Amino acid sequence: MLGERFSALYLRGGDPTPDSARARYRVGSLFRDSVFNGQTERLAAQLGRTLGVPMPGDGKNPSHWHQFIRGCPTAHFLDTVTVVYRYLFWHLGEDAANSWRDAVRQIFTDERLVYEIDDSGGVHPKVDREFQRNLVSAVVGFQSERYQQVRELIEACSNNLVAEPPNYKQAWRATLSAAEVLFGLIFPYARLSTDEIERHLRPLVKRTYEGDPTAQKAAREMVAGFERWVAASHSYRHQPGAAEPAQPPPDIAILSISCGISLMRWLASLDVH
Repeated sequence: MLGERFSALYLRGGDPTPDSARARYRVGSLFRDSVFNGQTERLAAQLGRTLGVPMPGDGKNPSHWHQFIRGCPTAHFLDTVTVVYRYLFWHLGEDAANSWRDAVRQIFTDERLVYEIDDSGGVHPKVDREFQRNLVSAVVGFQSERYQQVRELIEACSNNLVAEPPNYKQAWRATLSAAEVLFGLIFPYARLSTDEIERHLRPLVKRTYEGDPTAQKAAREMVAGFERWVAASHSYRHQPGAAEPAQPPPDIAILSISCGISLMRWLASLDVH
């Protein structure tokens, strides 16, 4: 691509991250833009009323904002993006607010932060839309008392994903635990393992889709996929005597959790109790 910076083209590797010193520095530098002339002190007062956090020097100078952005907790950093958008929208107009939003969006993209900014300046995890819909749908689908423990573990998964920073390992482990509980409900005294999946789930799938060879074939492949998902998930479960696994990459964790939730919804449809 002609005219692009070297680092943008060739040094964009690495996992997405929940925070970034470079991103904070660049966002802090935006307060030097002319749109903030004469606005920073009133904006600091608005931030204090909204978030209840103090601003160095009452935010009179752009340097005070730069200092605040670089040192505040992650939640305050992300909340500030939204508070600034709202302030600009109501005091300087939609164009000024959208210019701020788009500049921060580009910084988040460049620095590979795991967030997206909606059109009204709200910050969300990148997995928020489709993934959260899937998660909420699963919780709703497990509302009966029989599935209480499954539901609680899915909620634990969600809580770990929105922690600061997100704990992808514990979220993944909670998903695996939920699958184990569900498997035990469907097949009492069975333990979620490749052997037990072969022994119990394959025959159930064959009976469920009897008379439909195409559905049976597809379901058998999903059973094989379930076995592989269980094996992958055990990679991040702590084994006695072994070193604690590192945090999984966010993209791998989100993919696995999403697959696990979908597989559990399918298993629940096979649960005839």
